[in-house]
Amino acid sequence: MKKIISNTMFNRYVDAEWTLPEFNSAADFLWIRHNSGLPWLKLAIEVPCSTILTEIQNIESLLIPHREDYNEHQGWSSFCIHGKSYDATREDGFYNDNRPYVWTQEAEELMPGTVDYFRSEWPADQYYRVRVMRLDPGGYITIHRDSTTSALSAINIAITQPKECLFVMEKYGTVPFQPGSAIMLDLSNRHVVFNNSNQVRWHIIVHQDFDNVNFKRLVVNSYSKLYNCGNETSNDSNS
Repeated sequence: MKKIISNTMFNRYVDAEWTLPEFNSAADFLWIRHNSGLPWLKLAIEVPCSTILTEIQNIESLLIPHREDYNEHQGWSSFCIHGKSYDATREDGFYNDNRPYVWTQEAEELMPGTVDYFRSEWPADQYYRVRVMRLDPGGYITIHRDSTTSALSAINIAITQPKECLFVMEKYGTVPFQPGSAIMLDLSNRHVVFNNSNQVRWHIIVHQDFDNVNFKRLVVNSYSKLYNCGNETSNDSNS
């Protein structure tokens, strides 16, 4: 397939290598999130991708272009599983209203298994936006950062991940997404996504409150697993 637009940052960092910071055996959730220096952390959790992908087919007609007013991205569209409404895919400040975050009616009707998974199995007490994100073949998300404060924050779950669709982070290289990967990202780093494949890339982005004890434990255990320590810990007392 013909490659899409070239990009200096993409070309410079796509194959970048970086060294893991020194392991901190006393690391708790707060330290990992704010002080570990990790650009991303793969979470040691299984996601029912086949169920989710099957249900995504039910909402494809409801996807709306995401951030189309910027005229910078191409082939990027979204649907809210949890949010102000299924088509309110932007950040809260964009709408400037008091609508609560809820499981959208369309998701409850058309993606019931997915909703049930996030309600009963994914470790979270409170969600903000939870969105299906589609990136078309040949589509791209141009260079941007989502925050100026360094911290592991949003979680991207790869429901599908074409091999030639690359999420590249400045200085750190290609984020190692595979189907089923749930990766917590530090989006203060500039990043860009190119789908150079002939397949659709489906991700779910989760924004949630981080007070859930099981989520903190998941992050600490995933940090240990990253360093092949093999020892799970319950060091989750800090928020």
